[in-house]
Amino acid sequence: MQLHSTALLSLTIAAALRILARTWRLRLHDEAGLLDRSKPGTPVIWVLWHNRIIVIPIVYERFFRHRPGVVLISRSRDGGILAGCIERFGGVPVRGSSSRGGASALRELQRRIAEGWDAYITPDGPKGPRYSVSPGALWLGKASGAALMPVSIECSSCWRLGRWDGFIIPKPFAKVEVTLRPPHQVPPGLDEDSVKGEQERLRGLLMSHTGLH
Repeated sequence: MQLHSTALLSLTIAAALRILARTWRLRLHDEAGLLDRSKPGTPVIWVLWHNRIIVIPIVYERFFRHRPGVVLISRSRDGGILAGCIERFGGVPVRGSSSRGGASALRELQRRIAEGWDAYITPDGPKGPRYSVSPGALWLGKASGAALMPVSIECSSCWRLGRWDGFIIPKPFAKVEVTLRPPHQVPPGLDEDSVKGEQERLRGLLMSHTGLH
């Protein structure tokens, strides 16, 4: 019964999101060069804040269906709803987090990257703190050799949900700006002593383009 209700809720949310997104003034700034189909489609790891993830299915469906994508989603009930939405936009969810199934999820992401897939990670998810960076994306970048691509998403007006991440939903007719920053490689010599410095570097890249209104 719960699986049925989760699937129904995912379907409803996906349909509502499509209707809402048709009103957005969405602009994609591709500093990473991912839209250039003349270049080899080298896999990258998309890194973005958890509270902005609702825009990504729309961006993927409109611009990047030619690049298969896999998304790290928690094993919580909310994660199940989000995973169902991701599937309806053409993405593939991999279920896991730092507290449940994280190691196996990262191995699956690594396998997908080796097959040519992009991976999508929210480094402060699924429980925060908001705008913190867990080391998972860094270890995945080191293990897979894929570059990390910071993604900023800002909107002119939004609803902000009263939960730990301040989840953002752009309002009808909002201007939504999505910027793909130039990817960067994780240092091959990354170890336990240097990972904190890389976490701060990645957080700084993300925060430099994050509006806190």
